[in-house]
Amino acid sequence: AVVSTQSTGILVTNITPLSLSRQGLTMITTVIAVTLLFAAVQGGSDAQYKTCNYDFTGKGWSCNAANLCYYGCIKGSCWSQCNGAGAVGWDGPSGTCNTWYDLNNNIEWCWLSGAGSKYQSCSKDSDCDGVKMNGCAGSCAVGTAFG
Repeated sequence: AVVSTQSTGILVTNITPLSLSRQGLTMITTVIAVTLLFAAVQGGSDAQYKTCNYDFTGKGWSCNAANLCYYGCIKGSCWSQCNGAGAVGWDGPSGTCNTWYDLNNNIEWCWLSGAGSKYQSCSKDSDCDGVKMNGCAGSCAVGTAFG
């Protein structure tokens, strides 16, 4: 109830305890439970910062756990996943590859800089282990070398 006395200009409010019906209590409990469920699911989403892009699992590429980039040997040179357009939406740790972005199911990639040359030559993926943390020898591209 609100009581107003015009002569003194004082507004007095009587606050009564909130009474909830069984239906109201059920609704609040449901809202709290759903909120906690979303929080639990969201809490598990940091998995995207622990492994390479799930979209390319099964391609047989090696995953560099240190920077979350796929890498390997193709056409006699070492390559690595990189962030081109995918860098725009990536909020992961600095220096890591985007673990959710792909461009029409194509990976962004580049040729890796060699130990003493522009490109690192290879004949198998393990030949690239020593340069997998090197930078790109050129710009980040999409797709075609993997076709």
